[in-house]
Amino acid sequence: MSSVMVPYAEQVALMDDLLAELSGPQWEAPIAGHGTVRGLVEHLAANDATVARFMGVRGTSGLPVHRRWREQAGGLLERVSTGSEVLLGVEVALAGARPARAPLRQALIQRTFETWTHADDIRAATDRSQEPPRPEHVHMIAEFGLALLPRAMREPRRDVSATVVLTGPGGGTWTIPLSPASGHVAVLVSAGAVDFCRLLANRRPPDSFPYAAEGDSALARDMISAAATLGCD
Repeated sequence: MSSVMVPYAEQVALMDDLLAELSGPQWEAPIAGHGTVRGLVEHLAANDATVARFMGVRGTSGLPVHRRWREQAGGLLERVSTGSEVLLGVEVALAGARPARAPLRQALIQRTFETWTHADDIRAATDRSQEPPRPEHVHMIAEFGLALLPRAMREPRRDVSATVVLTGPGGGTWTIPLSPASGHVAVLVSAGAVDFCRLLANRRPPDSFPYAAEGDSALARDMISAAATLGCD
């Protein structure tokens, strides 16, 4: 199984188990932006369909939402598992408010990211504890978001790069060019890796997000604000 399929398969299994545990009233628990848990799962299935349709996975309309989501996710995993590594390099549309395309391997990381984020939304809405992904999967998600960050910045930054140091499980260090002709590192931003992934999902308000910056503090603030726009809601 491809390295990008493993985290997605794991998050699909965890979400499946979580949905199977829900009582009838819990399916109607309120969730901001999506109405209820049921509405959130509908939203997740619709975003998954962005990739599933491209892969030729048949639609599952008419089924109850839990089964519809699960069969579609399972079909996507099966289709990718029977394809070649070449398939993972084919560009597909990403989900989210910002139009973007990326190789299928990146889209599968986004599917992992969104499935985990919404599972934690459901856990919070039904008084369950949040569950971060494995550290190596946190690392993948952070790297995915950081690759999108330059395009999300409101104003172009000429000839500079930024170094991001994420600490804790899944952490690492990345230097990101903020323009095609990037030069010196203008800022170093440090934060917790899991917290940063939650910021990417807009589950941590940028105004109160805990981070440290050395160098261009205004650029650091812009990076944090832009990171919060990269989720799939």
